Amino acid sequence: MKKFILLIGLISLSFVSFSQVEILKDSPIYIKGDVVMVGVNAKTTDKELLEIRTKLLKFTTIRFTEFDVIRAKPENKKEEGDIQFISMEVDCRDGYSGKISHSFEPGDKTTYGFYRDYSKNTYNKAFFIGNLSDEKLDFIIEKEAEINTQTSINEVEE
Repeated sequence: MKKFILLIGLISLSFVSFSQVEILKDSPIYIKGDVVMVGVNAKTTDKELLEIRTKLLKFTTIRFTEFDVIRAKPENKKEEGDIQFISMEVDCRDGYSGKISHSFEPGDKTTYGFYRDYSKNTYNKAFFIGNLSDEKLDFIIEKEAEINTQTSINEVEE
């Protein structure tokens, strides 16, 4: 019986480790369910840019075919300067691709990037690249609510 419980435990851990769903809070990348979203603003750090690249390589088939960032010179050598210019070209490897370039002015709080919605029956945009601050991303909130509702229903049934 102990071996059986241990086997079940190891199998469940392996499913969790191979799961391609990851919830990231306070991060420039969001991967959950059928949605992938990447956003960069003037304050995005090099560490966060590396995290974006790493997570995309690990959890998706989406690749940057071009990604350039120009930073301002920092006042203090221990700090990073703000991003002044960003250029990115994205290929989702399923027919969706796009390219953006943006110059961040001092005090600019906009977020530029892309999202890809892999839902089969989506009535929303499947892919968008550009100013995410202006884009209505209500469908992500709706999907979150659906996932949370389904999880609650499944827990009650068990």
